[in-house]
Amino acid sequence: MQSNGEMNAVGAAEHQFDHDSSDSGPWAARAPRTVTTLMVGKLICTGAGEQLCRVRNISATGMMLESPFPLRQADGIVVELRGGPVLEGKIMWVSAGRAGVQFHEPIDVEEVLATAKGSSPAARLRRAVPRAPRFAIAGTARLVCNGVSHNVAMENISQSGARVRLSNQPDLDRVMTLVVPGLSPRSCTVRWAEDDSAGVAFIEMIPYAELSAWLNEVQPPR
Repeated sequence: MQSNGEMNAVGAAEHQFDHDSSDSGPWAARAPRTVTTLMVGKLICTGAGEQLCRVRNISATGMMLESPFPLRQADGIVVELRGGPVLEGKIMWVSAGRAGVQFHEPIDVEEVLATAKGSSPAARLRRAVPRAPRFAIAGTARLVCNGVSHNVAMENISQSGARVRLSNQPDLDRVMTLVVPGLSPRSCTVRWAEDDSAGVAFIEMIPYAELSAWLNEVQPPR
C-alpha cells in the first residue's frame, strides 16, 4: 500500500503538465485541464521495440502512461493510439510502471480523443471502427481448422487480430484457431486474404495484460 507521501507525489506527477491559462505563449493557449482517459497504444522507444501501453491521462502538453516495459527518464518516445494518432515527446519522470511524457509540440486533445474513439467527422463518415495498434512480429504460429494444422509466419498482431503469411489461401469467414507460442490459443475468423497473406480477427480480444507481457518477452532487451 502506498504511503500518503507516495500518493501525493504520484498525484502531483500526474498533473505536472497542467498549465496556468494566464501564461503567455502557444503552449499555454492550448493547455486546458488534463483529461483522464484509458487508451491503449503502441509505444516505440529506444531499445524497447514495439510495446503495449495505456495512456491514463492527457493534456495539450503531455500525458501519463503505464507500461510493463522499464522506461527511462529523458528517453524520446512515440505512442500510436487506436485509429492512428501519433504522439511524440520526452519522458520527464518514471515511477512504478508509469511515466510522464512532455510532447514536443502542443496537441489538440479533443481531436486526438475523437480520432481514437472513432467519433471524429471523418470516422463517422466512413462508419469505421478505429483499428487497434498493430505490432510487427517475426515468428511462426499455427492456424488450426477442423483438426488440421497449417504453419504460418506472423507479420503483425494486435489485441483484436493478426496478419499472417501462409502457403494456401484460406476461405473467408472460416472460423479457425490461431496458436501463437506464448499466448493462449485464439478462435478467429479470416477477414481477408491476398496472395500469400491473410488477416484474421479474434472472436475475443487478447487481454491487455497477456499481450503486453508477451510483447515484453519477445522483443529484444535493451
